[in-house]
Amino acid sequence: MKHSDEQFTIEEVERLCQLYFDSQLSVREEMELEYVLLCSTFKSPIINETKNVMEVSQIIKFAKARRTNISNWVWALRAAACVAIILGTITIYSHFNINRSSDNNYCIVYVSGKKASDEDAHKIAEADVAKMQQFMHIVNEKKIQEEAKVEQFMNHINQSR
Repeated sequence: MKHSDEQFTIEEVERLCQLYFDSQLSVREEMELEYVLLCSTFKSPIINETKNVMEVSQIIKFAKARRTNISNWVWALRAAACVAIILGTITIYSHFNINRSSDNNYCIVYVSGKKASDEDAHKIAEADVAKMQQFMHIVNEKKIQEEAKVEQFMNHINQSR
């Protein structure tokens, strides 16, 4: 086949469409015909019918790819959120030993094998909470960026039709 759709005449494109319906084209030639049809502005009954038939396969390909990409990102974000929650819980419980032996709750924190003061324990807990919040903020930013990319991709696909 020719390398550019600008080199084709409408008669040549119609003949290729007829060969397509007669099952005379190879798989590669069918893919090239599909590209030519998507890029060309030619209109005739057989060209329009061929475009309609080929767009069905194009829609199915994009729909499957989109579902796969979105579902992968959804699972990745869910896994990241679970990891953040688990790490936060482990961090909090590793730094605090909750003891309810009396009316007051207190904790004992050891840093490098030495007992830390209450003030240092609160600073450590606040630092860990801040790290967890920062991580969740980064995860949310990545989620927003990826959703924007998917939306941009879908807008591009819809505009190209």
